[in-house]
Parts: sequence; structure tokens; C-alpha cells
Amino acid sequence: MMNEKLITILIAIMIALGGWNLKETYNISKDMVLIKEKVATIQNEVSNSKDFKKKKRRKKKNENN
Repeated sequence: MMNEKLITILIAIMIALGGWNLKETYNISKDMVLIKEKVATIQNEVSNSKDFKKKKRRKKKNENN
């Protein structure tokens, strides 16, 4: 009788931990998607900034020549 209760409690704890683990994994996955989107946005901004600076330099060179 006591062993059955103990086993039931342990199984309940394992199921609860499994559910919590899945929830946390899902949350981490959502966070990673957001982070990847932000990184891509920043990369585009940096790339556009570099392109703009290159065009500006070329324009200055052409004006000086």
C-alpha cells in the first residue's frame, strides 16, 4: 500500500517535470526565433550602413577628381 503511493507520487513528479521541461523548451525556442530575427535586422542595418558609406566615399572621390 505504501509502495503504491510512493510510486504514484514519483510518477506524478516525473510527469510534472516533463511538462515543465517541454514548456521551458518551447519558451526557449520562441526566444531564439526572436533573437535570430533581431540579429538579421541588425546585420541588414550594418550592411546598409557600409554600403551607404562606400557610396558616400565614391561620391567624394568623384567630386574631388
